[in-house]
Amino acid sequence: MAVKMAKKLRDSCLKNILIGLTGKACCRQRVGRRRSLSLGFGDKIPHGRARLIDDFYGEWEIGTYSAAWRIVSKEKLLCGSQDVVDTLEDLDRRLSEIQIGQIESIYSTSKFDVRVDLNNGIHIDFFEVDSEGDEVFHIFSPNEQYLTYSVQGGWKVQNL
Repeated sequence: MAVKMAKKLRDSCLKNILIGLTGKACCRQRVGRRRSLSLGFGDKIPHGRARLIDDFYGEWEIGTYSAAWRIVSKEKLLCGSQDVVDTLEDLDRRLSEIQIGQIESIYSTSKFDVRVDLNNGIHIDFFEVDSEGDEVFHIFSPNEQYLTYSVQGGWKVQNL
């Protein structure tokens, strides 16, 4: 599985980061401000921030702050950032009803989009939708590194 994920990225530094993510169970699903998406995988790591809804982050966190996203299973759109809802809590509740599987692969589907394939047939797409070129997708790893994808910069690994 990790080989399939890393093969698409073609960079040994990225491969090393992503190998630890494959096979980890989803432990956290949240829609945040501005319809951002955060998914935690692996162990639950307490953060000590009383003002946040969850009292932990996932050992691995993936998501987006500003890109559009959708979750699809077998040609059916399960949930998306642009779903018509009365409140963000409604969208968060809709997200929480989806059984997020384990990550099998992560790759660019175009210069503007990233896809995450899960082991249960679900995939999550992240789409660049503004011309400012903000980050489309990110991964925070337990080893103090994070991986980002942006249209202008491509895949980048940085230290926290």
